[in-house]
Amino acid sequence: MRESHGRLPMAGVGLLTALVAGIGRSVPADAADWPQWRGPDRAGVTTEPSGHPAGWPPVKLWRRDVGTGCTSPILVGGRLVVMGWHGRGRGMGADTLYCFDAAAGKELWRQSYPARYQSRLRTGDVGAYGGPSSTPTFDAETGWLYTLGVDGDLRCWDTRQAGKGVWAINLHEKLRIRQRPDAGQGARDYGHTSAPLVYGELLIVEAASTEGAVMAFDKKTGRRRWASEFREPAGHTSGPVLMKVQGVPCLASLALFRVVVMRIDPGREGRTVATFGWQTDFANNIPTPAVAGRRLVVTSSYNVSRTGLFEVSLTGATRKWTSRYHSKVCSPVVHKGRIYTVDKSLKCLDLATGKGLWRGGSFGHGSCLITSDDKVVVWGNGKLAVVEALPRNNQYTELSRVEGICRGTCYPHVAMSDGLICCKDRNGRTVVLSVRPGDRKIVAKTVTTRPPATTAPPGPRPRPRPAGPTRPKSETDKLHDAPAPKMAPTWPGNREGLAFVWQSATASNRIADANGKLLLDCRLQPRGRAKVIADGRMDTSGGAMLPTGADEKLLNACRQSHQLAIEAAIAPADLRQTGPARIISFSTDGYHRNFTLCQERDSLILRLRTPRTGVNGMSPQTTLCRIAAGKAYHVVVSYSPGRLTCYLDGRRVLDTDRVQGDFSNWSGQHLLFGDEWRDSRDWAGTLSHVAIHSRVIGAAEATARCSLARARP
Repeated sequence: MRESHGRLPMAGVGLLTALVAGIGRSVPADAADWPQWRGPDRAGVTTEPSGHPAGWPPVKLWRRDVGTGCTSPILVGGRLVVMGWHGRGRGMGADTLYCFDAAAGKELWRQSYPARYQSRLRTGDVGAYGGPSSTPTFDAETGWLYTLGVDGDLRCWDTRQAGKGVWAINLHEKLRIRQRPDAGQGARDYGHTSAPLVYGELLIVEAASTEGAVMAFDKKTGRRRWASEFREPAGHTSGPVLMKVQGVPCLASLALFRVVVMRIDPGREGRTVATFGWQTDFANNIPTPAVAGRRLVVTSSYNVSRTGLFEVSLTGATRKWTSRYHSKVCSPVVHKGRIYTVDKSLKCLDLATGKGLWRGGSFGHGSCLITSDDKVVVWGNGKLAVVEALPRNNQYTELSRVEGICRGTCYPHVAMSDGLICCKDRNGRTVVLSVRPGDRKIVAKTVTTRPPATTAPPGPRPRPRPAGPTRPKSETDKLHDAPAPKMAPTWPGNREGLAFVWQSATASNRIADANGKLLLDCRLQPRGRAKVIADGRMDTSGGAMLPTGADEKLLNACRQSHQLAIEAAIAPADLRQTGPARIISFSTDGYHRNFTLCQERDSLILRLRTPRTGVNGMSPQTTLCRIAAGKAYHVVVSYSPGRLTCYLDGRRVLDTDRVQGDFSNWSGQHLLFGDEWRDSRDWAGTLSHVAIHSRVIGAAEATARCSLARARP
């Protein structure tokens, strides 16, 4: 099989051969398959138009739960293939490969095999992931599919025979694979995450072996063909990418400590031509590098928090620029001299200089792709939007969006083919939407939409509720909309349900019952450079404040009531803080919590644990409001199952039902201010008027408490 101008061999004829191979049905001539990780060329670009304006907002065709895992969907010849893990707990279960009719949602076949929830070498953040992360790869020549499980199960499936297995090997059993070492902030090993790559007669895999970080197998037999001379630990990226360097076919991969480029031409397979250092804390070398000719775009977060452009030759690599705009999870897309990536917002950079051109929207750990009509289809935070890729005013220009698609974290990347867009979250919720105008006649009910935006992203969406004077109020509504209770003339005004309070080092921070019996004397123990300054405010810059004796009382009270209210006066020192930086946290480390109030640049964020949102409280996490540096704010966040409200300076700025569930899965954690108990997430700023209640604080009371807090010297 011949190569074709640096593109993935035979990807361009995927539609025709898919029909022969048996995975596809008849599809329009202008449809473009999405047969592997990030599309035909692993570039995040499709030759299809976006469907805007006639097809937007898209209509939801169907939804399925396919099991846990961060693997992304693929679309070939009118079929959707996706993978997920099913089982109890975090032990053995089964990986299941599904094939659906992409438009109708009918399951055509499924295949399963016994699989671990996590790799046998797993370590670090074990509560934050599970199931397969590697995206299936379709080979147009044979009609076969290739999958790689988190514990190294490399398998080949025949789509012409309802996914019947062709061959299978386990990389741990065939190769020497060691646990990834500490790359910063403690060792992490998330298992095999990289999507296999079909190249001619070969299947190229990031094997993570000491015998070769990258290996090639015969795609028809699974027999090993060659191994790279580069043998350092693999990163956690979603797959290597092809590129040509001075006319020579090469492969680029983001390993754990550096980027490596190797030759793959006959006789020199696996020979290293260039490496350069790129090491991210928490082993989070995640986004796949993007190729622009003989240049590579590399990005990551945490200690790096940069995007870099590197020019590669057969004798090494040269850095051209670095930019502070970056991504933690989303792999960058290069299009017409620009770079697009998602991390919280959608960002556009100039390819030549790295200069940030524009940014906007709120998409969390999302992803994006580029269409033939110069539109960005961006997915994240449960929302799908279409944005101008080349706006005339050089500003974020959102044309249309649809919300409420999935609740979980959107690590899996968006896929598009034949006018269908597939969105998936890491919990396995998979949704197919259509931008084909004809489908609007078939689907009568569409998903919730918002009006187009052409400026910066709007604030949090108000909680929709039916109108009408006769509508009966639920118990939740009665709690949140209740009149203010009787208030004392000084802050905190009302001590009902109080589980922690901090006024100052000299004022009373005691909590007593109705009979005056002392329940808790709230005291603070400084860690690092944190201190209480003269007026009683905590300054947590470079440290944290640890309350003593509050953990068990707070846990028991909230588990009994299934309600929570957090009140504080905060003043962030700057808007460069990420992580997010922890302001108030009831947690153990960066990935296990009951709740955390935190700052991500100019956003105030809440992570709240319920059986629906997970041990990290991120499915979803909630952006509460925007904040500015150096300004003091009075904040109240209040929750009862199914309703979350936030008040900023006595005014309601958020009222949402996106967070669901009670506190039955809360566990023993540590309450602290300004950081995590373990794992550094330091917050720089000052904090005062802290009150945590095991009850709801309604609108009227929030306004009253703000007035009392501001009246206190």
